[in-house]
Amino acid sequence: MDSIVFDATALIHFARAGRLNELLAASADNEPVLLAEVAGELARGAGNRPSLDAASEARLKRADLEDLAELAAFATYKAELGGGPERNNGEAAVLAWISVHGGIAIIDEDVARNLGKEDGLQVHGSLWLLIRSFKDGIHDRATIEGVVNDLLRSGMRLPVTQGTNLFPWASRAGLLQ
Repeated sequence: MDSIVFDATALIHFARAGRLNELLAASADNEPVLLAEVAGELARGAGNRPSLDAASEARLKRADLEDLAELAAFATYKAELGGGPERNNGEAAVLAWISVHGGIAIIDEDVARNLGKEDGLQVHGSLWLLIRSFKDGIHDRATIEGVVNDLLRSGMRLPVTQGTNLFPWASRAGLLQ
């Protein structure tokens, strides 16, 4: 069973949208993982956004970057992604963990997602996971479109402007094949 390792963006927006159950159901065939660096990002944001408490307490396996290979990969990805001491740590940690252990990364930031793909990692965005859950019969089309509408209302930047645009977009992106 592959792990799915989440960056903070998906967890933040699904929590704000009240759709964590749908996110966890979409990853039910995998072991969902929450890295300490991502949990730290969630905790830092929880003070002004109470819905993040639910994300940080979600039913996710907790993991830390501990061994030398994980830490070396983290340093490499952190250097490539840049930013100050508190920027891009979640993305770097997710990419590092996946590079050492395998699995699927859910990262919605283009730069980090593309960096992982360049390194041959399985890196996808939240919409990929939702479409996969539709294809696997976990969620129906109306549910997925409703989730997308709620994510958009939460402020999440997506390549669609409403839920009904998701399936045409996914078809053009080759996600429905």
